[in-house]
Amino acid sequence: MKKKTLLFIIILCAHASFAQDEPGLMIKTNILNLVAKRPTIAIEKTFSNRYGLELAYTSGEIKNLGYRDYLHYEGFLLRAKKYIRLIKKREANAFYGVYFGNLDKTVISHRSVDETGIFSWGRDRDFSAGSLRYGGTFGVSFIPGKHFLLEGLTGLGYGDYYHVQNNLKNKLPGGYFDFQLWLSIGYSF
Repeated sequence: MKKKTLLFIIILCAHASFAQDEPGLMIKTNILNLVAKRPTIAIEKTFSNRYGLELAYTSGEIKNLGYRDYLHYEGFLLRAKKYIRLIKKREANAFYGVYFGNLDKTVISHRSVDETGIFSWGRDRDFSAGSLRYGGTFGVSFIPGKHFLLEGLTGLGYGDYYHVQNNLKNKLPGGYFDFQLWLSIGYSF
């Protein structure tokens, strides 16, 4: 009887301690990218319940939004995170970090002029290019239950173009302001 009780207590303690384990691997997707009708998937590995390393793939295609006629992008992003406190379930886990990645872009836009010919907005652009982007990020992760995950983050940085194929004769800038806004849902293991 003692052996059965001891075995039951060991199994119960092991189960309880496993249930309290904080996430070590998270898989998530940015639901805001649904506007671009393409997938975004990210895998994050956490270390010591304080640090995270995330690899994300993003792609998208947007037609006729604002003054842009067409925008297509695709690339990878490596994000290093430091959580302000130890990662805990049922608590908001704030973090900050840096990111580095690439993005292949195709941009087509036309300048628009009003009927008076006085006011104009946008620029004439038609190019494809690769870019390297880098910057900082800040966000909050929340695991409300056992495995479900919510995360919101923003990133600010800069992207440098390379291998530009310009289809117009106008001069293109050497880079761009890189702004990211993610609202992710996912699963934590």
